[in-house]
Amino acid sequence: MPNKYPLKKGWKIPKQRYRISNWREYNESLRQRGQIEFWITEEALNSWYETERIYDGSGTPKKFTDFAIMVGSTYMAESAK
Repeated sequence: MPNKYPLKKGWKIPKQRYRISNWREYNESLRQRGQIEFWITEEALNSWYETERIYDGSGTPKKFTDFAIMVGSTYMAESAK
C-alpha cells in the first residue's frame, strides 16, 4: 500500500494530548489495572476443599473439589483471552 502514512500524503494530524489533572487518581488507576474481583458465595467456599481426605496408598489425596478445579481452569481460560 503506497502512501499509507499521513505524512506522505501531506496530512498534518496533530498528536492528541491528554492532560492529567488528578495525579493521585491516575496513579491509583495504573496500580489497579488488570485486577479482577470475584464474588464467591458461602456455599461455594464451603465446597472448595475436599471434606474427607483419605489416603489409600495410591498417591496424594485430593485437596480441592472438582468444582474448585473447574473454577480455576475457567478463570485461566478467560484471563488468557
